[in-house]
Amino acid sequence: MPKLSIVMPVYREELGIRRNFLRLKEVLDRHSDEFQYEIILVNDGSPDNSLEMMEAIRGEYPAVTGVVNFVRNFGQVAAIFAGLRAASGDCAVVISCDLQDPPELIPEMFQRWREGRKTVLGVRAGRQDSLAAKVPSSIFYRLMKAYALPTLPATGFDFFLIDRAVIDRMLVRPEPNGFLQGQVLYASGPVCELPYTRKEREVGESNWSFGKKLKYLLDGFVAYSFTPIRLIAALGMLLFLAGILASIGLVVQRVWFGTRAEGWSSIMIVLLLLHGTEMLMIGVIGEYLWRTLDQARGRPLYIVDYQKLPGGEESQD
Repeated sequence: MPKLSIVMPVYREELGIRRNFLRLKEVLDRHSDEFQYEIILVNDGSPDNSLEMMEAIRGEYPAVTGVVNFVRNFGQVAAIFAGLRAASGDCAVVISCDLQDPPELIPEMFQRWREGRKTVLGVRAGRQDSLAAKVPSSIFYRLMKAYALPTLPATGFDFFLIDRAVIDRMLVRPEPNGFLQGQVLYASGPVCELPYTRKEREVGESNWSFGKKLKYLLDGFVAYSFTPIRLIAALGMLLFLAGILASIGLVVQRVWFGTRAEGWSSIMIVLLLLHGTEMLMIGVIGEYLWRTLDQARGRPLYIVDYQKLPGGEESQD
């Protein structure tokens, strides 16, 4: 019988993790005649009591529950990679701990996998989040699809199933500051999309802040798009041509009309605009260089304090 692994990154989820775990387990138990399963919970350095709740859950269901604990917070993408590395299933589903993505879709994902699909994406056809959450997300994924990843679904995806072969490809060289959706698509062939409606969070608050979203956008662009660099080159060329035309105009004005260009304010405005543009260009180039440096250092994507796998196996870092 095939085995399905469920990977759930956990950060500040002490209020809802038990209820959400039981809901997920109930769905999986209803299909126990189709597959075996395990649930890997990864604690991403939560400062609350999430780890204690995870340990309590494992104490009740040790045969199907694994716990991976980080020494500190490394981010959601790192937690997902740690969970995939600990997973032993023939395929794995990544789902958020808040269960805004419906676990009831997992059996259908698994069925598509049995039909031969290596990657099955849960694609948001709608979402019940607030307007403040919908608008930035929509802009984010539209920009990514237009300028970085043409194969990315228009509404993005966070909920997906991947085959063991895809998992192994992703684990060969995890990227620091990586864009998870890009790594999944890069390691996959043709994908299958299943639409669903993303529910509103019922317990707790989202830790996906605007700053994290902005960094994730930058990570995606830097990893999969040369558009910012090309825009810099185009802007530099335009400024260079504008400078030549302005110089010719000043010479013509002085030689043919005998007048001098005046205006200290206009000169200062031009200088400020030019230097501001130069600093912006340097900043964009710096984003690429920083990620190149981070990759070259070869530091681990995460550090595991300990992990307890389903069935009783335990290891310390």
